[in-house]
Amino acid sequence: MKAIHLLPLGGANPDLAGGLPGPLRRTFRTEVAMHEFDMDAEKFLDGSRGQYNSTEILLHLKRAYPALERDPGVCTLALVPFDLYIPILTYVFGEAEVGGNVAVVSSYRLAPERYGLPPDDALLSDRLIKEVIHEIGHVFSLIHCSTQSCVMHSSSYVEDIDLKGRDFCRLCGSALKHRF
Repeated sequence: MKAIHLLPLGGANPDLAGGLPGPLRRTFRTEVAMHEFDMDAEKFLDGSRGQYNSTEILLHLKRAYPALERDPGVCTLALVPFDLYIPILTYVFGEAEVGGNVAVVSSYRLAPERYGLPPDDALLSDRLIKEVIHEIGHVFSLIHCSTQSCVMHSSSYVEDIDLKGRDFCRLCGSALKHRF
């Protein structure tokens, strides 16, 4: 992977986005840069659900973000503030093209206040970093891991994110090294 492009979209919190490059550089040992990209998110909104289709966002990025066509070694990760879904699930924290070069992560369901708790910027940031690393792991063809502390462990609920770490387990880390 030559680089990771972060695209804060749809009014994503710039402070949250600004906290991602350092952890991503350390984890993936590659260049990480913020880029601007204009996307009309409303066309991905399912009005009956009040949620945005993450698969359609990925497809749009594949077609419309120029760096993906010019340089297949670039991973593009969109960060959004709205609730995401895929048709077979009630919601998702993010989605990635496994073995591809595009992913999307939402901060919406990561915020403690969504669960009746007081805002906690440190907790929100920690959850976001884990989910971003997780989705980029999928871009590197990693699948869900059964080791609960591994960042690739599946997260159906926000509590699952809190239980796992930011790092890859030995097996996932080894698989990741073979992809570089």
